[in-house]
Amino acid sequence: MLCLDAGPPSPADHLRDVFYRMGLNDQEIVALSGAHTLGRARPERSGWGKPETKYTKTGPGEAGGQSWTVKWLKFGNSYFKDIKEKRDEDLLVLPTDAALFEDPSFKNYAEKYAEDPAAFFKDYAEAHAKLSNLGAKFDPPEGIIIDNDPAQGTPEKFVAAKYSTGKKELSESMKKKIRAEYEAIGGSPNKPLPTNYFLNIIIAISVLVLLFTFFGNNNSDYSGF
Repeated sequence: MLCLDAGPPSPADHLRDVFYRMGLNDQEIVALSGAHTLGRARPERSGWGKPETKYTKTGPGEAGGQSWTVKWLKFGNSYFKDIKEKRDEDLLVLPTDAALFEDPSFKNYAEKYAEDPAAFFKDYAEAHAKLSNLGAKFDPPEGIIIDNDPAQGTPEKFVAAKYSTGKKELSESMKKKIRAEYEAIGGSPNKPLPTNYFLNIIIAISVLVLLFTFFGNNNSDYSGF
């Protein structure tokens, strides 16, 4: 039996092949496509887009590339409006972008988002959250090593203790300052507190003064009776 190659899938089929595997439906595919409101494509990186347009001569980062929208730093529904109107050849329209207005199911949502930015924002937020919550899986699970040049050798294992400076010793100037402040109130660094009689006497006198002040004020309040 002769099997003929059916060729590459249509842009709409390609979108469904990618996103259906993640449990996303047509509405969510169209909403997530609206993320192309932001950013640019560069031919030297993706094979798509122009090296530069009148909209990408300046901007953050390296100039150049081709954007999907005029204001490619502002998130909105202009992506759907610009594709629908096809008003500017300097704006990028990929086959998968055009499919949003060619496929009957996709078109229902694309038309809606072109007219209703609030509906787009709501559906995009929900679809984005759903996509993000899927997480990520690596194949193989342990990941891959991009640079495995034998000349580099085995990377050194990081050991935090090796880079720890440990407990810092007080400087001599700080020690002198603390000693001077302690001696100023009658302390003696060479004696433990229980045998430092002079300091204990000062503390006792301070307590007596506080008690006398407290009770003395209370007695004066009743002197008129």
